Amino acid sequence: MDFVSPVRRGVKSDASAVAQRVADQLLHDARLEPLVSPDLPRADFESSLAASQSPFWVDDANGHLRGHLYGATFADPLHGRQTWTGPDGFSFDNEDVLDDLLRWAHSEWRDDGSLAHLVWALAGHGTQPWVERGYRVASVRGSRVLDEVEEPTWPAGQRLRLGTPADLEAALDFDAMIDEAQGLDPAALPDAQRAAGVADVSELLEDPDARYFILEVDGRPGAQCVTYRLPSLRGNFEDTIYLGSLAVRPELRRRGLAGLLVAAALADARREGFGHAEVRWHIDNHAATALWSALGFQPTYVQLRTSLSLLRVVN
Repeated sequence: MDFVSPVRRGVKSDASAVAQRVADQLLHDARLEPLVSPDLPRADFESSLAASQSPFWVDDANGHLRGHLYGATFADPLHGRQTWTGPDGFSFDNEDVLDDLLRWAHSEWRDDGSLAHLVWALAGHGTQPWVERGYRVASVRGSRVLDEVEEPTWPAGQRLRLGTPADLEAALDFDAMIDEAQGLDPAALPDAQRAAGVADVSELLEDPDARYFILEVDGRPGAQCVTYRLPSLRGNFEDTIYLGSLAVRPELRRRGLAGLLVAAALADARREGFGHAEVRWHIDNHAATALWSALGFQPTYVQLRTSLSLLRVVN
């Protein structure tokens, strides 16, 4: 790098100080948004960061850390190599610190072939610094408490059941509807990605830890959704179930089926002992934004994205 900066590559001995910064930030986030969990397994986090093969950076002002930035780079089947940063992957005392961290990290991520950086920031409170630096909100994590969930009453001709591998064709049809709602053309996807999608849906239908709900209308699959225990994820409570893959056939929309199906899935989760639920949606999917809000889900974190080649750092 050709500029003077207090930023350097992080080392194992930085893990404890970084963990303290993450713990403080999670507590701050939870005070602003009660649906965010402040829990941080400190020992696990420190050992994981110290052993990580991905680099991280710290702003070191004479032994006092003023910020950190971490990102893991993976190959995305649709968008190529991208770098992801979770809610525990950054902190900064001021925006000058953020600028310095970004200069170093983005330079190395680009050299490693990463095409974009995606970061999860607290919804409504933590997004502005990223937007000012050229990031665009791409998707939303929304949560709700499962305190008042009632099993719906099904109208005549409607029946809820769990999907099986025999439902693969219907599940793939629903999967294509979801792609279209997210702005993708299923017919234009590469053969390798379509094959991967078929394999993913098949695996989901066979997964004993997932529940694949199918709402039949007059004997035909009319809507679907999937639930499963959310793996440990920073900012989430341990008793969180994930609800996704919600889709309703076009000719059956605007009849309240989505709300009934979600209510049934959440009631099932409540019976299984879950206390929270999470959903995700693309910001450009306005129908999903309206639906999840109406069903009691509130944004907790938003994912922002920027092309590394177009990054603009505020001076």
